[in-house]
Amino acid sequence: MTQRGHVLDDTWYLDYAAGALASEAEDVLVRSHIELNDDAEARLARLDQIGGSLLEQLPIGEALPFSADDLLDLADATEGAVAESALPAPPDALSDVDIPPALAAYLARTGVKVKWEFLGPGLRKAVLWRGDADERLWLLKAEPGVSIPHHGHNGSELTLVLKGSFWDGEQEYRRGDVEEAHPDIEHDIRIDPSGVCVCLALTCGKLRFDNPLLRAFQVFTGL
Repeated sequence: MTQRGHVLDDTWYLDYAAGALASEAEDVLVRSHIELNDDAEARLARLDQIGGSLLEQLPIGEALPFSADDLLDLADATEGAVAESALPAPPDALSDVDIPPALAAYLARTGVKVKWEFLGPGLRKAVLWRGDADERLWLLKAEPGVSIPHHGHNGSELTLVLKGSFWDGEQEYRRGDVEEAHPDIEHDIRIDPSGVCVCLALTCGKLRFDNPLLRAFQVFTGL
């Protein structure tokens, strides 16, 4: 299934709360999304309430379908894991972006340097993490009004807006919103002309372009 809205499917929040996401990169992106998006935070809190109701309905002495650690993880997730007073200063390359605590903590803990590299006219990228199966956690910085050419995906893609906004068809994605795309999706992305857009993306596999010139250009961009 392809989710093309402002929040993710509830399975993402359940896996996040249970510590069952596939990688640290997924955890950073989903946690950052929850920190920035009130609807996502409300969904996570609602799942917490449902879990509490299920506990109350269990017969005394019956084994729980989840561990105590799962409940503690969910409680931590709904309360937020990083106090603002403890946040490290953002790197110079992101000094103009109000980055979420989860991303700030990840950058400080790993020591990853944010280095903007050319991606295309008006586009810059900074790769933060590489995993198996051609997975990448990376930042995209796009100038106002720039269009990303029509493309598809050879794998999954999660895109979280940190600053500004972009359009996919008639749908606008703003700060805290996530777009999830899969191989059955082809789209044209347009950056809103009101300002620079910065996104945190997690991709598995490279983008798929029909234009042979753009396919050749991928050799240099690596995306």
